[in-house]
Order: sequence, then C-alpha cells, then structure tokens
Amino acid sequence: MLKIIRRTILLVLLLAAALLGVIGYSYFIEPNRLTVKTFTVTTEKEISPCTVVFFTDTHFGEYYDIAHAEEIVDTINGLDPDFVLFGGDLLDNYARDRQALDLEALRDSLSRIEARAGKFAVWGNHDYGGGAVRIYQEFMTSCGFTVLDDESQLFEEYGIRVFGYDDVLVGWTPPELYTIQSEAFNLILSHEPCIARQIESSSDNLLLAGHTHGGQVSLPLITARLLPPGSEGFRKGFYTQGEIGTETALQMYVSSGIGMTRYPFRLFNVPEIVQIQLRPAEG
Repeated sequence: MLKIIRRTILLVLLLAAALLGVIGYSYFIEPNRLTVKTFTVTTEKEISPCTVVFFTDTHFGEYYDIAHAEEIVDTINGLDPDFVLFGGDLLDNYARDRQALDLEALRDSLSRIEARAGKFAVWGNHDYGGGAVRIYQEFMTSCGFTVLDDESQLFEEYGIRVFGYDDVLVGWTPPELYTIQSEAFNLILSHEPCIARQIESSSDNLLLAGHTHGGQVSLPLITARLLPPGSEGFRKGFYTQGEIGTETALQMYVSSGIGMTRYPFRLFNVPEIVQIQLRPAEG
C-alpha cells in the first residue's frame, strides 16, 4: 500500500512538473521564437520575379511588448523584399494599453522597414476596436505604409496588382468588390481568411490572411473548435484552390501571426514572418 501511495505521489509530481514546463515554455520561450516561413508561388502570368514579405497580428500591448518590433523589422529587412504586406491587428487593445504604449518608438521601428515597390497594410478588427480606429490609418501612413481599404494598386513593372480589403468583422466591403476585374497577377491582402470563397477572378490570385493565430495554443480536437469568427475553418498554412473549395484560380496562406491576444501564451504556433517568392512558371 505504501508503495502505491509513493508511486501515486511521484506520478502527480511528474505531471505537475510537466505541466509547469509546458506553461513556462508557452509563456517565456515560444512567444520569442520568431521564425521565417518561406515558400514559392509560380504563375502562368507574365510577372517579374520578386519577393513578398508578409507579417500580421503583432498585437503590441500588454501581452507582446513593443520592444519586439526591432527584431521584426531587422528580420524583414534581412529578407530584401520588393513588397511588404501587413495583415492588420497592430495593437491588441489601444484603450487598455495606450498609457503604456510607446508609439513613437514603434513608429521609429516600423519606419525602418524597406521595400523596393512599397509597404501596404489593411485593417484588422483590433485596429477598429478599443479606440484604435482614431489612430491606425494615420499611424501606419506615418510609418510609410499605404493602407488599402477596398483598394488596389497596379505595378506594371512587376505584372502584379496588390489588393487590400477592409476588415470583415468590424468594417464593410461592398460584395461586388470581391469580383476582381484585373488580369494581372493579383496579390490580395485581407485580415480574415473567410473572403477566400467570395473572391471571383479570371486571373491568378494569391491571398494572404491572418486573424486566426493558428489557434495561438494548438491542441488536437480543441483548437479547430475555438477559432475566431472570420476564420471559416481555415487555421494556418498554405491552402490550394481545391482545399479552399473555389472555382477561382486562388491560393491562400493563413499566417499564425506574431503577437498574442486574450492570454499571454503560444503553444505549437511560433510567431512567424512569411516570405513568398513569386516566380513565372517555366515555359
């Protein structure tokens, strides 16, 4: 009987130690493991080879300090991008955190991002919430970003048109704008991935989205049920046209983002910056 009690106590202690280890890792280590995910997209359209860098969901504030911005910027610049795209949710909760946020330091950091063709951003739901709607566009513009709100820009020298859509949950996009008339290669930026099934286009398209954080804490059978509205079942990673379930020639990458919201943990969803090599298909 004494042996059983000792074994039970030992098992409980081991389980407690393992749990503390997981909590410590998800709180102290994984949120600081900024990584770069790289992939190549080819198209039959006539484009110039270029590099697109995409980052999203920084959620600077209580759970993710602005001090991380320097590493983010240095990493992006090290990838030598032609285009830099930001997918929204710059700040986590402006109303809660504004007294502690050093926005001038953040402005200085984001202004250092370099991109040959340009830097573009869209609105996320947190960029509207908490009073951030009053500062977001002006702030991003002051950092050298063009905020695309249901707008696009054509880059003839690249053969690429960059689209940016308003936030789905808090903003509003006229449904007809999801029908794209452009015959260039369309590089589409949206905070939520749910618009993937609404896009109609006769050209080739790549959609970049965030919002889901990959679940932020990834647990089998649980995370998929807890994804936020606007995800429409897309969690993270690369999705083909068939996986999206669309008749449009559309591929999509959903990033797990960088920062944190609701709780200060990341588990099996390391912060990421995404590098996309756009290349013409070999004839």
